[in-house]
Amino acid sequence: MAKQQGNRRTFKELCADYVLNILDQDERMRFEEMLDEATEEERELYQQMRTKGNELLFSEKDDPSPDELREQLLSEVEDGNEQETDRSSEQMEVASDEKVVDETDDNGETYVSLTLVTSIVLGFICLSLVFYAFSLRSEISTQESTITDQEEEIADLENEMNELQQMLAVIDSRQLHLVRLLGMEANPFGYGNVIWDSQNNRAVVRLAELPSPEEDEQYQLWAIFDNKAVNISSFSVDGNGDALFMTENLDGLDRQKDFSFAVTLETDGESSQLNGEMHLMGSFSGQ
Repeated sequence: MAKQQGNRRTFKELCADYVLNILDQDERMRFEEMLDEATEEERELYQQMRTKGNELLFSEKDDPSPDELREQLLSEVEDGNEQETDRSSEQMEVASDEKVVDETDDNGETYVSLTLVTSIVLGFICLSLVFYAFSLRSEISTQESTITDQEEEIADLENEMNELQQMLAVIDSRQLHLVRLLGMEANPFGYGNVIWDSQNNRAVVRLAELPSPEEDEQYQLWAIFDNKAVNISSFSVDGNGDALFMTENLDGLDRQKDFSFAVTLETDGESSQLNGEMHLMGSFSGQ
């Protein structure tokens, strides 16, 4: 008995989804097989579902969700069955001697008016359009996100191209100097090069094998001359401890015969004074 009740519940739920056209292909085939072997009571339930489903599809509610349609259809069929049971009981009490004769066609087919058929077809079309609109909105949203990501990537590539062009301009300078930076006690394996364009006071800096800084630490490049250190630029390193950047903050170096470049790791972020551990250093002599 419990198995029959479970089968009836499954038939009822699949019937609602079938009428509303929200089953996938496998589920539709499964339900149609169940319908071929359905009892008379289940076939009556199917006819009720089709009628109620048609009424729901043409209700005034805008853009109902599939879950809302299913719940409302099941609820109205439940209410209709209860009301039908009550009316049968009342008719039996009032006219106990009368017999109700159901007339059926000779071929056993249920007559369906042209209006009902048209309504069902239009209902399926409307429901399909609703699902298509949901899918289309989701696809548009995904494409917009992809376009945004691609625009950001293009902007990053354009910035990199501009930086490379500026670096190439430095290398093409007539007055070009190379200052090699070697590792100090804090980082004996580090090294780097500063390609200095003394004509335009700008340089391309390439550094390697620097340890990753902590959250409150910052690498800085300094120029040291006349017993003072001038902050040229702060910079970050990649996962391999490498850095490549260009700086134009070299005013005054073209007037110095001797000076040095140094790289320090400052513990309090960017500093105006050289206080941190020195990782790299290299000297330039104009003599």
